[in-house]
Amino acid sequence: MFLSIPKVLISVPTLYALMSVNEYCTHRWYQHEEFNRDHKFQRLCMRIAHIVKRRPLSKEDGRQNMIKVKGGGHVEHHAETYDDMSLKKDPRWRRSKAALSLDDDEFRGTAFTWAVTGLMTIQMLPTTLPVFALLGFSLLETFAVLLPGMLLHALAWNMLHPPMHGLPDVPFRVGAPSAWLRWMRNTKFFKYIYENHQGHHVLGGQANYNVCCPLTDHLLGTYVSPRVWVQKMRAVPGADATERWGVPVEPAGVPQAPVIGAGLATEADLTPTALANAPPAMA
Repeated sequence: MFLSIPKVLISVPTLYALMSVNEYCTHRWYQHEEFNRDHKFQRLCMRIAHIVKRRPLSKEDGRQNMIKVKGGGHVEHHAETYDDMSLKKDPRWRRSKAALSLDDDEFRGTAFTWAVTGLMTIQMLPTTLPVFALLGFSLLETFAVLLPGMLLHALAWNMLHPPMHGLPDVPFRVGAPSAWLRWMRNTKFFKYIYENHQGHHVLGGQANYNVCCPLTDHLLGTYVSPRVWVQKMRAVPGADATERWGVPVEPAGVPQAPVIGAGLATEADLTPTALANAPPAMA
């Protein structure tokens, strides 16, 4: 056996914990651009940039010269999502800059492509290599755990995320195939991560940052349960009012958004964004 049983037993929870932290940090501070806000880490990075590159700390008008990052289309994805997890496709939205920015991607920013999986694997190295070295793992043993783990994460993501927004399964040519874990859609685990991510959207992307590796939200106090966020679900236009990109694949028993009656949806109902629905304590 390549890895001893004790090493297998310690590697699984350790890698899971590291993946949960990495998923949380990437989703919250990069994809949702929370790094761009005024906080201690932002100010530290500003000061480092000032020392290393002489980057001004303030703009000419006196405002802080904060460092900005772009979230790779994730904020636009949230703006496109109704509270029933379907993706809006009305003409007014389709003409917007946010919608047009997603048009080059057949999965509209929802899928883990092979390139994204590779980048996530690289992101894991600064934490995984030293932690596993301290646990007595060789470099080869570490990669024997890390690479299958990252593949499993991508498989779980693609099994969940594009279909829950009404988009097709991800094929092998694009990324880890959704079909390989399709059987999990009938499990309690799938229902849990579906509801967890549904709440993330309903709350404007300001809670429930973990997607496939729940843990860090619970440790940092950013987890919100369905019984809380279900009260914030907004009514969505009916099928008569506007076209969607597809019908979400969802497990039985998940919260359902109220549906606006036939003929009652207005133009204003077609274009709301859950980004304004953030809990004040987490904004």
